Amino acid sequence: MMYNLKNKTAVITGAGGKLGIGRSIALRLASEGANVVINDLKKNNKELNNLKKLIEKKYSKCLSICGDISKSEFAKELVNKVKIKFKKIDILINNAAASAKFDRVPIINLKESIWDNIHNVNLKGTFLCCKYAAKEMIKQNTGGKIINISSSVGKDYVKENYGAYSSSKFAIRGLTQVLAKELGKHKITVNAICPGAIITERTNNIVKSLYKKEVNLNKAIKIYSNENVNETPLGRLCTTEDVSKLTAFLCSKEADFITGKSITLDGGKSTD
Repeated sequence: MMYNLKNKTAVITGAGGKLGIGRSIALRLASEGANVVINDLKKNNKELNNLKKLIEKKYSKCLSICGDISKSEFAKELVNKVKIKFKKIDILINNAAASAKFDRVPIINLKESIWDNIHNVNLKGTFLCCKYAAKEMIKQNTGGKIINISSSVGKDYVKENYGAYSSSKFAIRGLTQVLAKELGKHKITVNAICPGAIITERTNNIVKSLYKKEVNLNKAIKIYSNENVNETPLGRLCTTEDVSKLTAFLCSKEADFITGKSITLDGGKSTD
């Protein structure tokens, strides 16, 4: 245990992926002693329950709650259920993101419905969870930590065909900065993490869209990986563990004087 999060309660959205960032963060915070609340859509309920069992077996208490964080009623319900189970909320990790595929097209070809879905999940969902969690943190008067997962393409590395996704992640960084200003007086820190290219379940859909000529998925993933590795000074892709390690630090007392920051995690691919 590097950072002592014992008796802290952490909520992680988008934690239902078998290879995802949310899962990695949940496991890391649990290993640091935190009670964790994991969330994802109902379609990912099986993986969410598997993660819950693993956390409870190895680390700490865990609550699994399925639902759509882009809906105000559910975001409010999520926070209320956390209060009922653990009496408080100390940490919020906004990791949930819309599925990637049909949004990876030029903006002039982007369907309005796809644009709306990306922004509803990535941005509105983050806004709603921040809103209701921050209200409780303020009532508790014990400070808090909010970490929003953005992206390097929402900060330093803008790419073609990423219009909906990139703009939603840029907006998350703006939201992060405003919240840091508003919540600082309550000792609540708000930061964003901007990972570079990373292999998760979402990668399959991304490469299917970006490399349409490559009928073989494994070949397309290899091309995607090699392109990003070749542009990265440290010579590898970002990993979910890289993100969870930084998250654990930002959740700890060691990071109490860091707020309003968007930290790029891409192995030197971009400079800021």
